[in-house]
Amino acid sequence: MAKLTIEKVLLSYEIPLIVLAKSGTGDRFLGVNYDDAEIGHKFYFSRIKTEHLKLLYAEKIDVHYVVTKLHKGKYELGDLWGKVGEEFKTKRFAEIDHELFPEPGMFIPGHAQESLNSDYKVVEIDGRWEISDLRKFSDLVQDCYSFGFALLGATGKAAKDRIDSLFHKHPWRGGFSSVNFFKELYKNIPQEDRAGIREISYASPGEIKFYMNGDVADSIRELVLDINDDESPAQESYKAARSFLQNRGWLSKSDMDIDLSTADLSELTELLKSSCKAFGLEEHTEHILTLASGDPLSGIKIVLAYFRRLQGLADYVATGKAQDIFRDANELEPIE
Repeated sequence: MAKLTIEKVLLSYEIPLIVLAKSGTGDRFLGVNYDDAEIGHKFYFSRIKTEHLKLLYAEKIDVHYVVTKLHKGKYELGDLWGKVGEEFKTKRFAEIDHELFPEPGMFIPGHAQESLNSDYKVVEIDGRWEISDLRKFSDLVQDCYSFGFALLGATGKAAKDRIDSLFHKHPWRGGFSSVNFFKELYKNIPQEDRAGIREISYASPGEIKFYMNGDVADSIRELVLDINDDESPAQESYKAARSFLQNRGWLSKSDMDIDLSTADLSELTELLKSSCKAFGLEEHTEHILTLASGDPLSGIKIVLAYFRRLQGLADYVATGKAQDIFRDANELEPIE
């Protein structure tokens, strides 16, 4: 037996259908209305973890998944009206008739927390897109967005501290080291600030509509357009910086693996400055050095890794497969 209190009605249609309840110890339970009672309605409840509740709110999992695949232990059954603040007692049952589970596809809309800094951005697509293109393009967008988000410090202090800490502890040895870093970086962005796809239409042309931080999207757009400019020094600067590290055998090594001299550090610092300038990141040079814990070798590897991903997006734009990248969604819309 448990004593629960209704915290929120998540879905209703004249009567509460899906509710969220909380115990005295702080545990949360997702409740499903499955029948009428003599007084009120019959609900069964399944304990839900905070991380899973966030996924439910973000419409990444449905109610059926929560009360079946994620369910642990026994179900709690109770008769109640389902009103916010209502207290009630439950009885514990090991199993629920499968016919009482909601159909797959019952999502909880309108509860996901959204950032005030997010906007709808559109990428126009044309030509022939394979499944591999969608995967690759999405990965490039996610990686560039993650780094741009960190670079602009576009979040609260707690999340910013986690992101900064990830930069500080990363060894920057290249290869899978960089791949894993970008994955971890994205995981540390608050759920409400992550880039999400809201709509895809595949035609000639079609478009992908994103919901993402507007400042980060605008910065990526500008960098990509600069890279594709005929007079851009970015490509040559990238080759020069990479050759510099390669010739010294530093590409796969971090500052912990090398005894860098004062002259080495000075030369690396100048290389970082020139690379940032060529890549359109000149105003972020000091911040990048701070993220790299003051180590210019790591700083250079950071901007080179970011440039490779920006170059990937720039290639899609240059070939015409992606056009007018991250324009505002209301641009070019027909006027009623």
